[in-house]
Amino acid sequence: MESLKFSLVFVLFLGFTGCDTVDSSDINESSSPDSNSSIKSPDINSTDTVEVNKTINLDNFINDTNCDQVLEKEFSTGNLLSICYDYGYKSAKYVAYTLDGELINKVNIEERPNFYREREIPREYQILYSDYTGSGYDRGHLAPDADFDYNEEDLRLIYSLANIIPQDPNVNRYFWTKAEYQERLVAATLGELSVINGVVFDEKPDYIGENRIAVSKAFWKILYNDEEKFRQCYYYDNFVLFDADKDTLDKHLVNCNSLIIGDDE
Repeated sequence: MESLKFSLVFVLFLGFTGCDTVDSSDINESSSPDSNSSIKSPDINSTDTVEVNKTINLDNFINDTNCDQVLEKEFSTGNLLSICYDYGYKSAKYVAYTLDGELINKVNIEERPNFYREREIPREYQILYSDYTGSGYDRGHLAPDADFDYNEEDLRLIYSLANIIPQDPNVNRYFWTKAEYQERLVAATLGELSVINGVVFDEKPDYIGENRIAVSKAFWKILYNDEEKFRQCYYYDNFVLFDADKDTLDKHLVNCNSLIIGDDE
């Protein structure tokens, strides 16, 4: 455990399931449960952690300046799902949560909930399930469903459409899932892990659906546990540059300083 303070965990598994995909019938769509039936403590390799100089302060990401609306949903653990929502993009810009490592993979609920419209958002800025139909993009989770499939109520919170963004199908199903699985491995090992997901847009993004959801050019994850002095950061383009079987987690590792918003910025 102590060596996690000085080491990165790079654990790659075949057969990841995506967050959510657009199937041919587009009816009663639900995400597959995590295909890995057990979470084991990751092997510790000799790779050094990325040194960071900036303090991670969630309020620097999710606040009234960055967000047109902040949504907060409480899990059964008492932790919050925090969503920074942008009315112009009709999309989350940041999604943050903390994982209880003791709950990871404890139940693995197979039946997934239906997606639901986020009624806390003014109607003119809401999006619908049907906005994705025929778009060519998956309904991709930012807070992954497999992180919360220990409890039906907590799992349902994740299926808010405010937690979903258009993701390239191959990125969602084969690339991004590696970072999602990594956060579960680290959470199970450390006992607790905080995560911030960010979404990056072009100045003039493409849009999908009748309600015009902006399509991001990229998205990223910050994984951190300050008590354990642990941080990992990953960045993914929202398009495929190479075959999925050539993708590895370390190809997406970035210096956390490039993502952290500091108090002086």
